[in-house]
Amino acid sequence: MKMINALIVLMFLTLSACGGEEGPPPECAVKSTTDMGVLEQAATIRGRDGGYPGLFAGKSVWLYGDTMLDVENEIGSKWLNNSWSWTEDQNAADGITGFVERTDAAGAPTEFYPQTPVEEEFNDAHRGDPCQVEPCGARWALWPAAFVADPDRNRALVFYHKIYGEPGEWNFYGVGSSIAVWNNFEDLPERPVVNPGAEHPTLLFNQDEPAFGDAALLVEDMLYAYACETDWVAKPCVLGRVPVDQALERDAWRFHSGADNWVEDFNEAQVLFDGNDIVSVAYNRYLQCYLAVYSAPMDNRAMLRTAPRPEGPWSAPLPVFEAQKPENDNGWVYDALPHPELERDNGRIQYVTYSRATGFFLSEVRTVEVELE
Repeated sequence: MKMINALIVLMFLTLSACGGEEGPPPECAVKSTTDMGVLEQAATIRGRDGGYPGLFAGKSVWLYGDTMLDVENEIGSKWLNNSWSWTEDQNAADGITGFVERTDAAGAPTEFYPQTPVEEEFNDAHRGDPCQVEPCGARWALWPAAFVADPDRNRALVFYHKIYGEPGEWNFYGVGSSIAVWNNFEDLPERPVVNPGAEHPTLLFNQDEPAFGDAALLVEDMLYAYACETDWVAKPCVLGRVPVDQALERDAWRFHSGADNWVEDFNEAQVLFDGNDIVSVAYNRYLQCYLAVYSAPMDNRAMLRTAPRPEGPWSAPLPVFEAQKPENDNGWVYDALPHPELERDNGRIQYVTYSRATGFFLSEVRTVEVELE
């Protein structure tokens, strides 16, 4: 649940009123939008956010963040740090159905990203109240990020952010980001060790670096990944890239520093646009350009931008639709995401989802059909 800080919102609105962002006009307009209603969800789930999309093994895969359950899972918890579902229904025109959850021995949905033995031991020791080790409720969490299909190598590369959290409002922080490798749909993805001897050996980017993977895409044999981190009230996005067969080699990554320059030092990365830390970038065949979609920070509007290349230049933002507010009108929508695997007419018709709170630890995911021109 996102709580509004009135002072920050007032400052954000004041800054927004001072002028718009520079950039060329977008390469499209929004012709129409249609609310498609609430997305199908298992009865065992009270609520969850996110919904990063991916296509793997012929299935439309959806990755969610923090998930509240209506039943206890096999370890006696009603909380998941992430969850996932999939469907073979890729025709969203009449609604999306047929979602499947992988469940545990108690019949509860399961997490997508496996924990390391060290993370599992830590979480077990701090679970419950009383717990074995104080502070009770401390946890390592893995939050989903961009999903990149890599069909030439029969795999998917799935980014994630590692989070440390303790009980209490906003009492969490990120310690880095990385890539999980999914080779077989019947198995969980693997989180390879990429930095042996480090405190967090599976992390490609550490706490002192941008958390790349908020959005990502594959262009020929080059993997591009964006990091959009909070800078006061804005979330400026920077870009890194790497040959896809070296994706797990930190030293192989380069960062866009302007014009056609790609440099080793991420500190020289140039801000491309202000977006959000839940964002999607994909090539749109109908528009013949790249399309970024995200929620405007501290707002209920879904926004889009266009660019001829992943590095830009990116257009000024264009409002797509205004999402329905949380039922208690306390907070905003923060996770608008398009689903390229469901698009129609070469991308002229897009399907964008977002979550909104409907009660205490209750939420729903809604779908909006967007027609571009």
